[in-house]
Amino acid sequence: MTKAELYDLKYTLSDFIYPRLKEFKDKVDRKNAPSIPDFLNIEHFSKDTPFEEKEKYWSELLGEMIIPFEYHVYPENFEHLELKEVNEKVERGLKIFAEYFINLWF
Repeated sequence: MTKAELYDLKYTLSDFIYPRLKEFKDKVDRKNAPSIPDFLNIEHFSKDTPFEEKEKYWSELLGEMIIPFEYHVYPENFEHLELKEVNEKVERGLKIFAEYFINLWF
């Protein structure tokens, strides 16, 4: 490990996490995810909610999770947004990432 990797660790972690989260979401979108969260803590979901509806919601959450890592790898993708909006998206994505971290498996 180099000093540069530790100097601003968020960039090192984002370089690792971003492409993997994107691939994970792609697998969900291609219906290659055998497991998704049950989302019983989400008000409009129940045990009877169709898998496809949960799968769509999971994909949306994954998209939001990707944003903070993409921002740190490709900040130019966010130049069209106001800094306040970027910060809100990054904060929301990190909260979702932390909440569903244990669900990132197949």
